[in-house]
Amino acid sequence: MVKRKYPRFSIEENVIVALQNGINRIGKVKDISLGGLSFEHIYEEDLMGGDSRKSLTVWINDVNLPKIPCRIVYDHPLQTPSEYDSFTIRLITKRCGIQFESLTDQQIAQLELFLKTYAQEET
Repeated sequence: MVKRKYPRFSIEENVIVALQNGINRIGKVKDISLGGLSFEHIYEEDLMGGDSRKSLTVWINDVNLPKIPCRIVYDHPLQTPSEYDSFTIRLITKRCGIQFESLTDQQIAQLELFLKTYAQEET
């Protein structure tokens, strides 16, 4: 089992992320740490192509963390629930892993405050 550099935190249901730079994606944050986050989205195109360096903005309520430099680590499809088998149109949910890169001291402070306010450490 790989030991993570930063502890992961569960996040409230209404945290949204927007990934920008060439390919734009909006998704729902699943977990977050000082080192990165994962989010789920329903876009079909693979995010791994091209330059993996991006920036993202995280939103919850009236709070946002803008222009966080990052790179995509993975973008994997999730298993489709069996109750979706009868649907004509099938949306494939993917989970995308993001690693933060070169955060400024101000961005680190904003992220730490965000984690204290909106996140719960996973066990």
